[in-house]
Amino acid sequence: MLLSEQDQFLSYNGEVLVFQLLKPKHAEEADDKTINLCVRRMAFNRDTKLFVQKSSGEFSMGASHSKIEVICCSCTTDSRTGIILPCILMKKKKQNNVKYFLLLLHGSNQFEPSFYFKLNYELKEDIRLFAGPSLLWRHANKLFYISSNNCVVQSAPVQLSSVVWTGEIVGEGSVVLGIRTACLPETEDPVGFSVSDRAIWGSEFFGYAIETQKMLTGTCFMPHAYSRVVSSVYICKSERLKKQLRISLVAITHKNQLIWFQNGVPKGVCELPYEKPCSVKPALTSSSDLLFVVSFASGNSCVVQRRDSLQVASKWQKVKCVLVDDFIGSGSEQLLLLFQDDSNTDVLSTFKITDLAEVNYASGINYKHDVPAAEGLQENGLLTVRALETRLQAGWTSVRELQQHLRLQKRVILESCRALIDLVEDRTHILPNSKEVK
Repeated sequence: MLLSEQDQFLSYNGEVLVFQLLKPKHAEEADDKTINLCVRRMAFNRDTKLFVQKSSGEFSMGASHSKIEVICCSCTTDSRTGIILPCILMKKKKQNNVKYFLLLLHGSNQFEPSFYFKLNYELKEDIRLFAGPSLLWRHANKLFYISSNNCVVQSAPVQLSSVVWTGEIVGEGSVVLGIRTACLPETEDPVGFSVSDRAIWGSEFFGYAIETQKMLTGTCFMPHAYSRVVSSVYICKSERLKKQLRISLVAITHKNQLIWFQNGVPKGVCELPYEKPCSVKPALTSSSDLLFVVSFASGNSCVVQRRDSLQVASKWQKVKCVLVDDFIGSGSEQLLLLFQDDSNTDVLSTFKITDLAEVNYASGINYKHDVPAAEGLQENGLLTVRALETRLQAGWTSVRELQQHLRLQKRVILESCRALIDLVEDRTHILPNSKEVK
């Protein structure tokens, strides 16, 4: 029995992870106390032109008189190893008590609980997962966050109306870019401000570095005048030159525009084809084109291309989800569009894979003249190198994960030997604390 209203999709190392909440197959009774979070790893087969399941896993949770939901999922850096892993935020509600917990998914399909916390309210606004794994959210115009490093909910000393971006900035660590009511200069008389001044100073951007609790000047991102219209941001590049923070980013606005900013100065603008854009993310394709994928509240999507100028390259309607990854193993990224299809209950049944150039696969099409994968790679040596680099990176990630597991296994064996020796020699064995074990 499927419990979640909608599956959660996530791309990871060229695969599509599908998360579902299911009752155990053996449970027929309505009062069953267990719910499973199931994951299916789906990979694109270039021979059949279909997604096939490679493996699966599950995580069992007690659900007595509780409602369990998957809130969101994302790929985040595990601070213990530096490895990027899928991270899932879960909610368990029982009457007025709300418990949230984060799970990490490893390559063996094992779920690892990272941390949990309890609140007397539900998370609803600006929920973001980032490196750690860590989680932040907005509630009552305040910013809260929690990390696996301390597992304690903390609040930032800022009042804000929205969060438009969260991520890593060189030299600053994890940074939140938000919008707040403008802090007017004390030397100025607010009553004497002109209409244009009020429009500009009514709200402003600000950056907040979480680790150092440092405020960053908002104008190094965008002019404050845009704070009234910007809804979401993606930072493409950040660097420090002569101690100055230099940032390139794209922003989408409530005016249905995508704007390119460089070092706080607008460099280009593109009118979007639909209303209410809600998110933007990049894709680097085989032709080295930087694409920006924009999703809309209506379920539509479009791609904006950045060459001589910003322009809409393609658009689609009734899109359930857009993922970006190397799904065909070519060494560069493609877009995977999952379309809404009420007539088919099978996941990944109606899709399209494209890079807006040579790559173009779609469900329900017969590819009789398609070039076989091996021949296609031989025709382009560069694609072969890129594909090998991608596989090498994935292999190195697995090696690091195995090395960590072997180190832990070695410590357990050594500690067991010490305990056995102490037992034979009739000595009291002192167990190491958690820090020593790590």
